[in-house]
Amino acid sequence: MRYLFILIALFSLQTSHANIKINSLADNSNYLFIETKTLPIVDINFTIKNGSTVDGTYHGLTNLMLNTLMSSDVNSKKIVSYFEDVGAKLSYSIEKESLSISIRSLSDIEQILKLVDIINLAISSNEIDENILSLEKDKISRNISEVEKRPGSTLNADISKHLFSGTGFEHQKIGTKKSINEITSTQVIEHKNKIFNIKDIEINIVGNISQSDSKRIIHAITKNMNTESQFNKSEYKLEQSIHHTEFDSTQSHLAIILPAVSRTSPHYHNILVANYIFGGSGFGSWLMEEIREKRGLSYSVSSYLVSSKDGGYLKISLQTKNENIKLAKNIILNQIKRLQLFDVTEDQISSVKQSILRSFEMRTDTNKKLLNLLSAINSLELGLDYFENYKNNLNQVSKKSIEKALKEAVDFNRISVFTVGKTIEE
Repeated sequence: MRYLFILIALFSLQTSHANIKINSLADNSNYLFIETKTLPIVDINFTIKNGSTVDGTYHGLTNLMLNTLMSSDVNSKKIVSYFEDVGAKLSYSIEKESLSISIRSLSDIEQILKLVDIINLAISSNEIDENILSLEKDKISRNISEVEKRPGSTLNADISKHLFSGTGFEHQKIGTKKSINEITSTQVIEHKNKIFNIKDIEINIVGNISQSDSKRIIHAITKNMNTESQFNKSEYKLEQSIHHTEFDSTQSHLAIILPAVSRTSPHYHNILVANYIFGGSGFGSWLMEEIREKRGLSYSVSSYLVSSKDGGYLKISLQTKNENIKLAKNIILNQIKRLQLFDVTEDQISSVKQSILRSFEMRTDTNKKLLNLLSAINSLELGLDYFENYKNNLNQVSKKSIEKALKEAVDFNRISVFTVGKTIEE
């Protein structure tokens, strides 16, 4: 492990978009590869296009399943120990629509294949250690207890529950204590066998490795997987909601949400630029100027464009003293009206586009960042020419195109407002 860290510290992967070439492997658009030769390191991610939205009635099942598998023993040895022994790194995570497992290793193909085999043994096993399952349940239950104590986490749970009511997006990925405790090892195994299948897998590889060796890795990952998808895609349906949760805290948390664009929408880059001016750029944005600089209501306020393949929304969030929450909300609502009018010069827009491009360059300056970006490109089906298209689409943004996008792609009549905090009587 020390050797790998020293290498990372000594070298920095400097990559320009012109030099980044995305390749598909084995004639399959779900398997993407970028070769980089600066470091003798390979980063691999394989993503299953099923996450907590396919939990069914047992909320948290997918998260519990993955954590149990990755904490299991293979040949009487912890999975993570195999990685630590050779200075490699294993990470895994669950999202609403996916789960992913990532490997970072030196560019030794035989070592990588051995590590992949260890993961495959855990995934293909139909035996669950009841002690490990019990330990993972306890860890998750403690995590749920901690989450329930935080107003910010409560706000996120409220947003999911009310914004996506009646869909698989409604519940939190960690589930509830009740649902977690009811899950059996048999259910974990059955769920695992449905989730890990070739139809729903995407594989992304970045690093100092050849295409032929990358194909060997893909074969090693997929060789024992089922060949049929077992789940229907959860419907992405955004509701409108005004909701407050009473919480004994000195500060209130606020989120205001507007339905907006999907990542594949032709209006995406226009809304990206508009949001940067509105609240996405930190200091210098309208929201920061009105909320912090003029009135000192909050240390930070931001707006973020949350976009998936099927939909998206603009999320504005802040926290402020309980007695200031109404004022802060009204200021934001007034700024939303300002966004709708969008009285901005072409020079301002040009400057913002350059800032976004500089920021985008920073998302490709390490192997790990490049892998994360490649995974998103794969998941959202943004194409092998993503880097060229991103710059071209951004350069085409103008005041006129932004005004058109705001009118057609943002629903200013369906604003949702969520607050968590202590009500102060006026």
